Amino acid sequence: MRDSTKPNPGERSPDQSAAGGRSPGSRRRTLTWILFGAVLPLTWLAYRYSGAHLVVETRPPEAVVRLNGTAVGKTPLRMLIEPDRYLLEVEHPEFEVISETVDAIRGADIVRQLQLQVGRGKLRLLSNPRGAWVEVDGQRLPEVTPTEATVDSGERRISMGLPERRTVEQLLRLESGAEREVNLDLEVEPHGSLTLRLSPGDARVILPELDLNYVAGIRLPVGEYLLRISRVGYVSRDIRYTIRSGDNQPRVDLQRARGGLQVDTTPGDAQVTVSYHDESGRQRTLDYRPDLQLPVGPVEVRASRMGLRSAYRRLNLTEGTRRVSLTLSGAGFKPGERIEDPLQIGGHGPVMLVLPPGEFTMGSDAGPPSLQPARHIRLTQPVAMSMTEIRIGDYRLFETTTGRGSDRRLNGVREDEPVRYVDWNDAVAYADWLSTQTGARYRLPSEAEWEYAARAGSPGDYGFGDDSAQLCRFANLADQSTHKVFRDWEVAECDDGFPKLAPVGQFQPNAFGLYDMHGNVAEWVLECGMPGYAGAPLDGRPADDGRGCQSHGFRGGSWDGQPHALRSAQRGANSGPGDDRGIRLLREL
Repeated sequence: MRDSTKPNPGERSPDQSAAGGRSPGSRRRTLTWILFGAVLPLTWLAYRYSGAHLVVETRPPEAVVRLNGTAVGKTPLRMLIEPDRYLLEVEHPEFEVISETVDAIRGADIVRQLQLQVGRGKLRLLSNPRGAWVEVDGQRLPEVTPTEATVDSGERRISMGLPERRTVEQLLRLESGAEREVNLDLEVEPHGSLTLRLSPGDARVILPELDLNYVAGIRLPVGEYLLRISRVGYVSRDIRYTIRSGDNQPRVDLQRARGGLQVDTTPGDAQVTVSYHDESGRQRTLDYRPDLQLPVGPVEVRASRMGLRSAYRRLNLTEGTRRVSLTLSGAGFKPGERIEDPLQIGGHGPVMLVLPPGEFTMGSDAGPPSLQPARHIRLTQPVAMSMTEIRIGDYRLFETTTGRGSDRRLNGVREDEPVRYVDWNDAVAYADWLSTQTGARYRLPSEAEWEYAARAGSPGDYGFGDDSAQLCRFANLADQSTHKVFRDWEVAECDDGFPKLAPVGQFQPNAFGLYDMHGNVAEWVLECGMPGYAGAPLDGRPADDGRGCQSHGFRGGSWDGQPHALRSAQRGANSGPGDDRGIRLLREL
């Protein structure tokens, strides 16, 4: 039986019959789409041609857009405008205004993509007190307050400061074309001065936290600072120091960095000494031992043994341990042998006489305190001593070559007389010149070396014994000839035939063959002043190197001296030249 609710497949529905096979709902939808397709283009055309389309974009955005003076929005901006001519202005507080005329044509697109340019503004800069330096964003202005500056607009950081006032900062926003006044109060900041008492005095000091180099008297705000103190050859120190109001004068001592030595000698029983300069600049000499630690820096190691030529090595000691090997050899010269070293400029140096090694008693326990205590000195190697005092002729060759001036009082004087009016520095310079000219090592003798040469084996007051009546045979001194010129002088009873100075070599030599070891002119020695004997070396070396002192020693007495002043042990000191002081040199072998 057929269900009457279901259509017969062979029958048409009423909707299908009415629309030629389509339903009414389908026909409505189709009509809607036809109408929409016709209206949309019409609407777009109406919008498109109803006016002009303005598009304004800026970098940075948020700029105000004005048309004929009326704000219409901020960038990025898209809007429809009526056809017309407009004054387009784009404004931003921190940038320059952009202004132009645009013609709006119906249906046209007006697109402006603009890069805004940073504007400029003026700052009036004031401070209390006046005269402060000014920085704008960290850049120091050449002028001090009060002053004006034209700077880029935008956010600016203003800093002002004065010595010993607290630095003040202010942040502000400066609009393009605007003028702003900045007036800052600078409060007093407590300061103190810093002067370090340094040892050594030439140590370098920096304040690393402030990136400052220290100078004596530097002014710093009250507070704690890191001080870094250093010097080559010393152990660096970092210390924290609190600056207080007023003067701050702390003492800072650097310790010398230290190093060790390993010294080997041939032969193995040689005596070894080490010389260096301490913190005060004075020369120190120590007997070597394997565990000896020395300040880094210049060091001289010397090995000696009786009858052999000493060996020495100069080196720059560093931290750690340095190994040194020294070989002693025969002296190569015989006692009494004469040496005349050739000079590079032609000619020869002064005649030097080789002295043997030996031992003697230096000083006198019966003499004044300056000669005490008497001590036993042992010179282990031969040296050469100038046979006579240095002559004017020898010294003038040095002066001519080096351009060193001579004393006018020597003009017209015989060239075989001893040079005088020379100070200790002149004598050292002459010895150094000879060393350069000859390649040998010339220098002033130490006090011990000079006294050994003067005694020539004699334990008495003079190189010939104790009888001062014999002096006129060996020395030029204040005697009867001198009394004829200087009648109120106290003089010796003998007569040497010379009222003042005598040419060199006019009297009998001592047992070593040296002339004028007593009298004529006194002779500079290496040491400063008259150092005490108690701690002086016992091997003939000087007590110091003679550098940096106010006076220097001399020996031998002079033509105007009485007999006691000519004794072998007698000592003297002076700081300048005179007509009774000259030069005798030693040559190392």
